[in-house]
Amino acid sequence: MRIPLNVLNATLLAVGFSGLASPVVAETRYYDPSNVGGNTTGYELYKTIGCPGRQLLDPPCKEDALPQPVAKPAPAATTKEQCMASAKPGECYVMIVKEPVYRTESVKKVVKEASERVEIVPPVFKAVKIRVTSEEVQEVVPAVYETVKERIVVKPATTRLESVPAVFEDVEERVMVKPASKKAVEVPAVYEDVAEKKLVRAAYTTWKPGTATSIQRVNEKGEIFCLVEVPAEYQTVTNRVLKTPATTRYEEIPAEYSTVKRTVLKTPETTRSVEVPAEYAERDVAKMVKPATTVTKVVPVDYEREVMTQVQPATEKRVAVPAEYETVDQQVLVSPGKQYCTQVLCDVNATDAKITEIQKALQTAGFYSGPIDGNLGSDTMAAVAAFQTAKGLASDGYLTVETVTALGISPQ
Repeated sequence: MRIPLNVLNATLLAVGFSGLASPVVAETRYYDPSNVGGNTTGYELYKTIGCPGRQLLDPPCKEDALPQPVAKPAPAATTKEQCMASAKPGECYVMIVKEPVYRTESVKKVVKEASERVEIVPPVFKAVKIRVTSEEVQEVVPAVYETVKERIVVKPATTRLESVPAVFEDVEERVMVKPASKKAVEVPAVYEDVAEKKLVRAAYTTWKPGTATSIQRVNEKGEIFCLVEVPAEYQTVTNRVLKTPATTRYEEIPAEYSTVKRTVLKTPETTRSVEVPAEYAERDVAKMVKPATTVTKVVPVDYEREVMTQVQPATEKRVAVPAEYETVDQQVLVSPGKQYCTQVLCDVNATDAKITEIQKALQTAGFYSGPIDGNLGSDTMAAVAAFQTAKGLASDGYLTVETVTALGISPQ
C-alpha cells in the first residue's frame, strides 16, 4: 500500500492527542514545511521537498545531500502486554503504530537464461573398391582325451549319535510348608482445630485509561494507560487439620518348614558321537590330455569388394541462444512498518510547572522563542519536534520521557 507522506502526517495530526500532537513534521529534513532548520526550498511553489521536481519518495537531490545527524533507532517492536509488563504506578505509555510505505517499480526480469545449443554435424563417408588376394581362416583342432582309473567316494564318512541314559539318586530336603508373612494392625488418625487467615482476593494492579484532559486522550493509533494498585482481602476461618495421620503396624509371622524325600537327577541323559568311515570304489574316466585349439591359416583368393572409408569425422556446432526477458511490476519497500511502545508525560507529571520548565530548556537550547506560560500548545510541540530531530530522537508527535530527559529535566 502506497501512502503519501504528507497525507500520513496530516492523518496523525487529526487523530493525535490535542495537547501532545505536533504540527506536520517528518523524520527527515526533506519534509519540513515549518522550515525550522531552514532546509526546505520551493515547498509552496512545487509542493515538493528539497529541490524543484523532487517527489516525496525520490532520492535526495545532489545539492541537498548534506551530512545528516545519525538518527537514534526506534525502540524494538512490542505488544501492549509487553509495554505494560515493566510499568509502575503513575507511569503512562503510548503505542506507536506506523504502516510500511511501498512504491511500484517496473523491472526487467529474466524468464529464460542465455544458453548454447549443440548441433552434431555427421561424418562423411565414401565407397572404395579394393582387390582381395588372401584371407585368414580359422580351423578348430579337437581336444585329446585318455582313459584313466579314478578312486571315487561311494559313501561319505558320517557320524552316528548313541544315547547315554541318565543317573538318579534319593535325597532328603527341607521344604517350606507356609511362607513367612505379616499381620497388619490399623492405628487411627488424630485431628485438631486450627484457625488461620485465608486470602480471599490477592492484591493486584489494573490498567485504566487516563482522564479526558488536554494531555491525555485515546485514539486509534496510540493508547495511554495508568497503572492502579488494588490491595488484597483476607478472612479468618477455622479448619480441622490432621495432626497425626492414620498408620498401619505390621507383626511378623515366621515361616513353617518340613523334611521330605525325593529322587533327583544326578547325571542327565547325554549322547556321544561315533565316527563311521567313508566307502570308496574305482572307475574308468576320460581325462583331457590336450584341450581343443583354434589355428589361423592364410589361404589365397582373388576378388574385389567395396569398403566405406571416412572422409571427414563428425563435428560439433555450437549455436548461441539469447536470454528471454519480461517487464514486471514489483513493490519496493520505501520505509518499513513498525510498532513500538514509549513512555510519555501524563496527568501525574505534565503539570504547568513541568511544561514551564520544558519551555525554558527549549528556549535555552535555541529551539523555542514563544511565551513561557506552561501551556503545551502547537508552538511548544513544534520546538519539541525540532529538538528531537536535531538530537536524533524519535519524532512521533509526543512529548516523551526520553525527550524530557535529553533536555536535562527530570520527568517526575
